[in-house]
Amino acid sequence: MQTVVGVFDTVNEAQDARDALLDSGFDASEMRLQSNPAEQPSDTLTTTDRTITGTTPRTEDEGFMAGIGRFFGDLFGSDDKEQAGHYSEAVRRGSTVLAVTVAEPDRVEQARSILSTAGAVDIDKRSESWREEGYSGFDPSAEPYHPDQIAAERSRYQSNSLQSSDDLMTPDGSRQVDQGTVLPVVREDLEVGKREVDLGTVRVFSRTETRPVEEQVQLHEERADIERRTVDRPATEADLKAFEGGSIEIHETSEWPVVSKTARVVEEVVVGTEASTRTETVKEQLRNTVVNVDKGDAETTGMAEPDYRSHYQANQASLGGTYEEYEPAYRYGSTLRSDPRYANRSWDEVEADAHNDWTSRNPTGGSPWEKTKQAVRQGWESMTGRR
Repeated sequence: MQTVVGVFDTVNEAQDARDALLDSGFDASEMRLQSNPAEQPSDTLTTTDRTITGTTPRTEDEGFMAGIGRFFGDLFGSDDKEQAGHYSEAVRRGSTVLAVTVAEPDRVEQARSILSTAGAVDIDKRSESWREEGYSGFDPSAEPYHPDQIAAERSRYQSNSLQSSDDLMTPDGSRQVDQGTVLPVVREDLEVGKREVDLGTVRVFSRTETRPVEEQVQLHEERADIERRTVDRPATEADLKAFEGGSIEIHETSEWPVVSKTARVVEEVVVGTEASTRTETVKEQLRNTVVNVDKGDAETTGMAEPDYRSHYQANQASLGGTYEEYEPAYRYGSTLRSDPRYANRSWDEVEADAHNDWTSRNPTGGSPWEKTKQAVRQGWESMTGRR
């Protein structure tokens, strides 16, 4: 039988962890919550129909923290008094400790995972930070933290990062310079990195339990059996020898149970970490600023080349080929606006005709439609203003 212990900064986090254990089939009677009295003044923590003891019974002359220390001392045993003190100190400083006894060894890792996911903190790292303030060990006579001290303690583990910018921009993102108005062209790139997340520490420890057993054993006894019988017959020569006296000895025996105990290793629990690698697909929408210039009926040659190059870098470059190879497609698309056949029509209506016309202009297959149609559409849209 193993006990898994997790430390949580707040009572609510511990309650959530307890509910997650209950939802996973763990027995409520095997769970114990220990919390600072300023955080949980009542003797029980209740959520709907689930109730669990929240404090440790203590003797009449025993302080609150002494009772907490005794609880963890019994839980950890005499071999790990320092660790029991760390958990007691965590409760004194406002944390809540949840302990769950797991009967099935194969569910120990499940309980540990649930507590870690719920936000269990690393008690070893936490105790190291206390030592920086002068903490040298748990003092049962110390008073529990009051609410202000608890709030200050928690603020030590929280950090906020503030970012500021000196750039002053208009609502549309442009800014004013001496030469005119600058409209930034922004493109988002996807950068996927990795960061290690501390899941906290959950400690697994064992203790010795005593259980009564009964066995039945068959015991053999041999006792002397004396029987007197009345007879009436003439005495023989052998019978007359009885006058000479004598004795007969009968040895009595009895078996008594002998009890001995032998210890056998029936199971091994291996506690360690298992490393694994998983692949996740990251999906995100990347934005790109597109600047379109519409000069009405003006000559279109070269008018939107900067925009074409930007579109080429973002969309066509990955397909292979230089910008110069795609430039005729961009210019062909820009000329469609002056063609009466395409006036007041959407791209979906134009595409089939444009496809046939482009293919007839490039019969050798040097610029296939599937490769260049996005460039043609960009040229057409840059002149019509449609998106």
